[in-house]
Amino acid sequence: MTDTVPAPTGTDGCRAVRPGEARAVAEVLAADPLVSCPSAEAFARTGVRPGPEGRFLTHGGPERSLLFQGNSVLPLRGGRDELRALGHAVADVAAGPLSVHGRREHVDAVWDTLGDYWDAREIRDRQVLMVDRGRSPVGPVHPGVRPAALGEFDLVLPAAAAMYREELGADPFEVGGGVPFRRRVARALARGRTWVWVERGEVVFKADVSAESTRVAQLQGIWVRPERRGIGVGSAGTAAVCAALRRRGFTPSLVVNETNVGAVRAYRRAGFTVALAYTTVLV
Repeated sequence: MTDTVPAPTGTDGCRAVRPGEARAVAEVLAADPLVSCPSAEAFARTGVRPGPEGRFLTHGGPERSLLFQGNSVLPLRGGRDELRALGHAVADVAAGPLSVHGRREHVDAVWDTLGDYWDAREIRDRQVLMVDRGRSPVGPVHPGVRPAALGEFDLVLPAAAAMYREELGADPFEVGGGVPFRRRVARALARGRTWVWVERGEVVFKADVSAESTRVAQLQGIWVRPERRGIGVGSAGTAAVCAALRRRGFTPSLVVNETNVGAVRAYRRAGFTVALAYTTVLV
């Protein structure tokens, strides 16, 4: 399938990906499955058609450069010149605020121009993407970790809010009266994407599956009740979630600040190894 009408050209020759380029996009996503997971999930739903999931942008065709702009900006392929041009294009089509994340070298190039338009609240340039390829965990796997039910919204919400405050340094209930955050938590519960370990009516461990492609499941929002930290709860809970995901055919992955020595140690105990250098820009 090929297009008879060219897609519109944007800033510096950047444009939306054409329907006839879907196969090329799929090949780019498959070539870097750990990084591309969030965009691959969107691609599985809507292909390259722009919509609520986001849009794919390119400079010179997907084989040369590719970026996904949805709730966040994820550069997927390109040299520095192409990605710098795509940074200008994102500023033209995205209202923000968003985050920018991905391979360190890709984010550096995009942010080189996107940073002219958006202010960075924080640049986390010392992150790593870790992957669990089925290596046996060093510590135990807790048998009580399970997907939370939608009816457990009131149980999960305080843990989700605590994780948000610790991770982003902001109150999730200040934006829109907390409605967007509550909707996000409820949506994750409805999709079976939030996993919990509950004791005496309290969440002691929580983890979210933020994205699932056909091959990879990406974890985020991993949280342990403060008084239970340092005794193996995080590694045992994470190992349990990963074991369940692997049984479903997924390769689990996650992103962590490499300066968070305790978290990195816990993930290694759960069976993770470092795959690549990562950067996230919060705006």
